[in-house]
Formats: sequence, structure tokens, C-alpha cells
Amino acid sequence: MMLEEKVKRRRLARFRFKRLVRVVICNRFWIAEIEDRELGNNVHRNVAVIDRQLTRTGTLTIIEKKILNSPPEERTDETRRVLGVVLRKIECLRDFSEEQINDVAGCATFQYVEPGRVILREGHRPDAVYFLASGEVVVSKLQWDGIYKTHHDVPCGTRVPGHMFGEIALLQDCPRTASCTAATDCELLCLHRADFDRILKRTLLERWRQLQLALARFDYFKYWTNDQVRARVTLIPFHVVFRIRPAQVRECCLLSRIVAFEPQQKLPLDVDDQYAYFVLSGQCMILQCLTVAVTPTGYRLVPIGANESATATQTGPVEHRFIDVGTFSCGSVFGLGEAMPHRMVVARNRVQCLIVPRDWLYAGRQNVGNTWQRIRLQLDAAIQRRRLFERWVSDQRWLRHRKSLVQELVRRKPHPNAPQLGDVPILCRVEHE
Repeated sequence: MMLEEKVKRRRLARFRFKRLVRVVICNRFWIAEIEDRELGNNVHRNVAVIDRQLTRTGTLTIIEKKILNSPPEERTDETRRVLGVVLRKIECLRDFSEEQINDVAGCATFQYVEPGRVILREGHRPDAVYFLASGEVVVSKLQWDGIYKTHHDVPCGTRVPGHMFGEIALLQDCPRTASCTAATDCELLCLHRADFDRILKRTLLERWRQLQLALARFDYFKYWTNDQVRARVTLIPFHVVFRIRPAQVRECCLLSRIVAFEPQQKLPLDVDDQYAYFVLSGQCMILQCLTVAVTPTGYRLVPIGANESATATQTGPVEHRFIDVGTFSCGSVFGLGEAMPHRMVVARNRVQCLIVPRDWLYAGRQNVGNTWQRIRLQLDAAIQRRRLFERWVSDQRWLRHRKSLVQELVRRKPHPNAPQLGDVPILCRVEHE
């Protein structure tokens, strides 16, 4: 009997030691943050260094991680307020109400994941949703390889800091639709299913519904596949028959979002932007900048990338002319990778756009018949700098001719008749009196 007790104690001690080592290994990444500077013999300096590193600026500090690792019942109003400020820095949580953020701060937990670890496995039962505070997560789906007769994980996207993942299975009450694997050291905020259903589910369902309604407004999304099936999404019933697979609806709603732009705001169509824009409401104007050199005989179009100082020395002054060349109204699409040399898109009034990742649109299932390439070619052909320059030169000639004509009429009759009282509208005379 005594021997059995000793064996049990040894096994328990070994188990506790292994558990302790596992916890230290799993948390070595964020525990080691206070060791990035050596501590000397000066006690006051050591305390100042550690305090500065514990409260350093970032998404999550050591103190905030400690709060997240504490039991929810031990979190005070003050600690929730501290976490609420941090949660507001995470992009996917910015649009939630103060009450929702406070509730998330009261029950969310911190989790560190090392590179290569699978966070979510496709086909498994969902039990939590995750918010990525730092690191990068690769999303992959199983696809059947007809040659080797086996399934392979094929990457289909990434999640970066500020993104949420794992919510699709919770919203639709289905198994995980994809696998998520940590590509780097990742810091996650975890919200379990019961808390997710209580705090965020209703709001996210409404957002999902709005995205699906936005998709239904565009004819582009009705002919992605040849299978004539009705999209049966459990969240809302569609009143339009789509030739689109439910999986594509889920992926599109997951990757897309609706953004709003104020009047005169420039849309971020730069090199780093990887989204296509579908206009839901409002109008966007297309402004083209023409760099022209003033010559003795007229104007000359300066090529893009040319040295303006050298051009000014050789020909004459260089001017920049902005021309309103068109309008994107409701139902239009742009940002498909078309050439935008010296061009920008600016909101005329308040504009709402559905933005969809361009790379996902160009994938095979969403790009049957090279639809998006054809639309991009049409956009490229519609606006050409040389044609705009020729039209602008023609307008300048007409303006000069009109001005000279007016001057000639004034020269022929230098003393026009002075205005009489009868020339003033009667309403103006009544107001003046």
C-alpha cells in the first residue's frame, strides 16, 4: 500500500513538472519581453527599466496579459476599463458598442501560439472565436488531389493583426470551414462560444445580413458557377436565384466589408491596396492629372516619370492640370488592378462601397470566363492620357477663341450703353427699397 502511494506521488510530481514546463514553453515569447535589456547593479535603474517595459506601447503589455489570464470574476471595473482601451486598438472590435467592449473585457482570455501550431482544424466542432493581436495566421482548406488520391491543405488566405477568425462556424452552427495555422508567434484573444453568443452574435449576424444584401445588388455575383442552384444560407433567405455556391457566399462575406467615405475624401487606390470596390450608394469622380509643358506653339504632354526640371529647362514651364473625366455611380466596380497613372478617385458625396479582396476575386471559382480581367480592360480602355490631353488642348483653343471674340466685340463698341433703372429686376428694386 505504501509502495502504491509513493508511485502515485511520483507520477503526480512528474505530471506537475511537465505541466509547468509546458506552460513556460507556451508563454516564453511574451514572458521574455522584459529580458530584452540587461539589468545591472543599480536597483532603481532596474525597476525603471522593468516598469517601462511592462507598460510599453503596443497592442498588449505584460500587465494587460496578466489581467486577461486572471479569472473573469476577479476582474474589477478598473481592469475592464484598462482592457477596453486595448480592445479598441484591435480593428475588428472598433465598431462595437462600449457595453459590448466592456463585456468582452470581462471574459476574454489571452493565448500565445507558437509558429506551426494549428489553432483551428477544418471539420472540428467550434467552441471559440479568436482575435489576432499580433502575428500572422494562414487559412487553408482541404482539397482533393485526383492524381495522388489524397487530400492536401491548400492556403486560401491570411489573417493579420486586427482580424477576427473562427466566427463563421459559430454564426452558422456548423463545423469549422477551414484550418487556421500560426505562421509566426501569435498573440490571441479568445472568446468562448457562450460569451460569443451572448455578446457579439446578434451584431455579427446583422452585419452578415447586410453583406449578403449588398452581394444581391450586383449582377456580377450571380454567375460564378454553372451549377443552377439557389444559395441556401441559413442566416437570411435570398429572394434572388443565384448561380453561386453557398461556400462562395460564406467566403465572400467573411473577406468583404462595407466602408463609407465622406464627400471629397480620396479613396485609397494605391499600390498597397488589394481590394476591389463595388459602389453601393453615392458617386465617385475620377480625377486625372495631366502634366503639360508650355511651349511657344502650345502644349506638350510630359511622359509619366520624366524629369520635370529637365523638361522645364528644355521647353518651358511645366503645369499640372486636374481633369474630371468620369463618375462611378451605384453598381459600378473599380480597383480591379487597372492602371492608375496620375489618377485618383474622390467621393463626390457620401459613398458606401462593398470592398472585396482582389486576389480572391481572381481565383478560379470566382473568375469564370475571366470576367474581372475583361472589366479591367474596359476600364483601362475608357480613360487614356493621350486622348484626354488632345481633348484638353481642343478645349483650351476654344477658350482662347472665345476670349478673343469677346475682346474683338468690346473693341468695336468700346462705350456700351449704361444700365438703366428698367434693366434692374423688380424683385431687386423691391428688396432695395
